[in-house]
Order: sequence, then structure tokens, then C-alpha cells
Amino acid sequence: MDVLLVRLRFPFYSVARRSFQVRTSLILPAPSALKGALARGLVLLRGADGENLDDVARKAVEEIDGKLIDARAIGVAPLTPMVKTAFLLKRLRNLEKGSKPEKDDAMRREYIFTKELLVAYIFKDLDEEEKNLYLRAAMLIDTIGDTESLSTAVWAGFVTPVKKSTPLAFYAPYGEISKVLTKKVQDGGAVRIHTETMLVSPDYGSRREEVFYLPVEEKRRKRVVYYERTAKVPDVERAIKLDGEVLGIWIPES
Repeated sequence: MDVLLVRLRFPFYSVARRSFQVRTSLILPAPSALKGALARGLVLLRGADGENLDDVARKAVEEIDGKLIDARAIGVAPLTPMVKTAFLLKRLRNLEKGSKPEKDDAMRREYIFTKELLVAYIFKDLDEEEKNLYLRAAMLIDTIGDTESLSTAVWAGFVTPVKKSTPLAFYAPYGEISKVLTKKVQDGGAVRIHTETMLVSPDYGSRREEVFYLPVEEKRRKRVVYYERTAKVPDVERAIKLDGEVLGIWIPES
């Protein structure tokens, strides 16, 4: 297997969950948003091949799904604290086709303010040409989720996971992690439980949502609520090394 790591830098991002009036945001980007970001990189490299933009995007996402070990095999590890806040967003849509000069809209939307996230795409065995393609596509990631959520890929590279019992650092499907969570509690350990329902792949006709376990905890400083990685997590059997740190990661059974 080949794990593509991408270090993304932000001012802020918003990946919306289903909501009414106020567009609330997931704390960490869903697998669907990260597949879409990588698919955009592929399209920028190879050009558009389809009847319309949705068709082009769907083909690129299907290609990525076919190369991943599992459709859920994308993880995110927060590298810096995350602060969630909401404000009124007003957009001018003058550049859209058919828009009137005065056309605009406004909505109240949540954003996550943070500095860096580490994203892991867990691929099946790739050949050198495929590795080079996905590496170049990853470096072209410039938005995550919402149109205003600008990101910069500051580094990307392939790593090989090792067998080593290590605290989980990346989010993972809750159904796959629940047994090791239970085991740690039964053994007298402490865990933090934070879950969110996320979209596994972009919605092109069918929605597949799943509950993911996030290795984070909520903290408060005066009136500010923020999230950061927690040490109260279960151990998993695979790990990757980056900048001298060993990070536990969920790897699907192949």
C-alpha cells in the first residue's frame, strides 16, 4: 500500500453538514471534500473530459475511489488547534453565467480557523507513474469544501506505514474503531469520544454517510471554544513517521 500525506495550510475552512438556515461546519473536512480537492488537481493536470463539470468531477472521483484501499480510506490529523465560529457571509455572484449585476446572497455560516491539517490518502499499490500523478495533483489543492475555504499544500509525499501499536492521530470510521475504544476502557484507560457524521464521497446521485471517530477534545478559554488533538485515544496497529513524530493511523483490511 502507499500512503500519500499532504500538509495543508489555511486561514480557515468550512465543510458544511446538513442544516437549515445556518450552515454549520464539520470540525475536520469529510472524506468527500478531500476526494473532491484531489480530483480537482487531477482535472487541472489532465484537462476536462466529460459533457459537463459534474460529469468531469464524477469521473475523477470514481478514479480516486478505485485506487483507494477502501472508499473510507482517508484520514485527517489536526496539527494545530481549531476554533469554530460563525459570521454572516455575503457573496456577489456577478461573474456567474446569466447573473444580473446586482445579484447577491447572504447566509450565516460556520468556519473553522486553524493553521495546518495533515491529510492521508491510503492507496492500493501504485506504480511510479501513478504516484507522480497523485503527488502533483495533491500539490494543486487550493480549496477545501466551501468556495471561500482557500488552502495551500505546503508539502506532500508518500510514506510506508509500519506495524507498531500507536495512539490514533487521524480520524477513522467509528464502526472500525469502536472495539479498540471499548478495549481501552475495559483495560482501565481513558478515552475521549467525539464523532461526526460525514459524507464518504461527493454526492453524484447517491449519498453515503458514515459516522467517524475524531481524536480531538473540546476545550474552553474564557468565551472561546476550541478543539485540539487529545492523548486520550485508543491504540491502533499501524503508524507512520513524520518529522520525528509517530502517528497512529487506521488502515483497512485489504
